[in-house]
Amino acid sequence: MQEAEELAPPPRQPPLPPVYIYSPEYVRTCDSLAKVPKRASMVHSLIEAYELLKEMRVVKPKVASMEEMASFHTDAYLQHLQKVSEEGDDEHPDSVEFGLGYDCPSTEGIFDYAAAVGGATITAAQCLIDGKSNIAINWAGGWHHAKKD
Repeated sequence: MQEAEELAPPPRQPPLPPVYIYSPEYVRTCDSLAKVPKRASMVHSLIEAYELLKEMRVVKPKVASMEEMASFHTDAYLQHLQKVSEEGDDEHPDSVEFGLGYDCPSTEGIFDYAAAVGGATITAAQCLIDGKSNIAINWAGGWHHAKKD
């Protein structure tokens, strides 16, 4: 029986820096959410204060298109979100049917907020798919409330 040849391990590549999804416009949009006002700015201020930006690669997020949002949400939900977003109607009777209410208020601009956060999450996922990093961070995105409708 022939002995197996011992192979040297492949050379280690330096780790890629984490990707941080950020732009001033994105933070402003996220800060406009009445439920957690200025949270995105506070988080970004901490990142700057701890000098973490020099450890990360900053990537500007895209805004999700209606088509991208429709790949996860129903047309009825997106139409309702647009309607209450334009009207600023926090008391619309159909909102409860779509999971909007006290914990997830439907306020003016909520559609733009959803498109911004969804787009930032898509940007983060694309960075991982493209091998730009093994870690992608979207601090302002992905609430536990997200669901099909």
